[in-house]
Amino acid sequence: MKLKKKKNPIICGLDVGASKICMVIAREHVDGSLELLSHGYSESRGLNKGVVVNLDDAAAAIRKAAGEAEKKINMSADWVRLGAGGEHFESFNSRGAVSITGERQEVTADLASQVITASQSLVIPTDREIVHVLPQEFFLDGQGGIKNPVGLFGSQLDVNVHIMTCQSALIQNLINAVNRAEMRVQKVVAQPLAAAEAVLTKDEKELGAVMIDIGGGSTSVAVFQRNAVRFTTILPIGGYSFTRDLAYGLQTPIEEAERIKKASGTVLTEPIEDDDHIPVPGIGTHSTRTVGRKKISGILRARAVELLELINERLRAAADESQLVAGIVITGGGSMLDGMLELTEEYLDMPARRGLPMGIQGLNDELSRPECASAVGLTLFGAGASVPVPSPRGTQWFFGKFLSLMEK
Repeated sequence: MKLKKKKNPIICGLDVGASKICMVIAREHVDGSLELLSHGYSESRGLNKGVVVNLDDAAAAIRKAAGEAEKKINMSADWVRLGAGGEHFESFNSRGAVSITGERQEVTADLASQVITASQSLVIPTDREIVHVLPQEFFLDGQGGIKNPVGLFGSQLDVNVHIMTCQSALIQNLINAVNRAEMRVQKVVAQPLAAAEAVLTKDEKELGAVMIDIGGGSTSVAVFQRNAVRFTTILPIGGYSFTRDLAYGLQTPIEEAERIKKASGTVLTEPIEDDDHIPVPGIGTHSTRTVGRKKISGILRARAVELLELINERLRAAADESQLVAGIVITGGGSMLDGMLELTEEYLDMPARRGLPMGIQGLNDELSRPECASAVGLTLFGAGASVPVPSPRGTQWFFGKFLSLMEK
């Protein structure tokens, strides 16, 4: 069954996470606003930290999430915008420059495209490919602060860009899983950029903010300033790391550790009384015993501190923290762990808030949660939002608004 023809475009965002898969279907209105139509979930299968390890299981899990969303509105999702992540994503900043020739020395759309291409003239390993090329700032004869240089005059055009790459085979495996689920991938979007689109405000992107998305298998970090991406990184620590620590430390099954983490876990130790204990089931035939909540808190806090110290180390090496006046926005399922917001402020020494998805009309309680940020953000990318919008694989990726100017 093909997608029913609608007057307004239908946008499908498919977020393939380490713990869950989420499909969001939205309609774009003529004024650019989005309206939620449907959504569906499934538990991640055949995946390990966002990487496909069993193609059939991954495809079945993706089909289940898509099928749930499609059934609610009797509509099939043929094309999707795919959210991808994992520690195989790498990023760096680069610079390109071209001379402006011709009698008038005017910057044309073709010349702007050429300078962005020049910024990619780097040696990239053959097993990797560029996923995003995100312009930060253009310079004309050394004068910076230019967002769109087309129509201006000068002798040399430079550009600073942020480039994100991924391991080619791993992304292709994920695309193959989507294809087996009877859908095609229109665009691939790095999960930290999708999440940031859903939870950061325009002012936060302009004034300088850090977005931290604590997912199930990894944690994504993105730094925005002057409405451009300045830094991104993906760390191999996520909510599942906290759960495994509890399972080992308490000698309890993984599913029980996850339950305890959600019901009784906290990274704050001060409010816990010495006699505050909870029952902890043993592994196999081992009996249930009581464990102090202070011990549980200590295990979770140790992992949280490790993660925050690693984030702090990356930020200090990549960004001027004094310029991040809008502070931190934490999102993702891991941000819901009790005390995580307060601990983030303490260790990163910046004000922090919890990021909830926004930007789509009709968001319900299920989707208005931090763990749904990437899925919601994917549909916003599809609507041509002001953060980078990817073109089909194999072509250059630009800022959505800037690309539309170049195409006119």
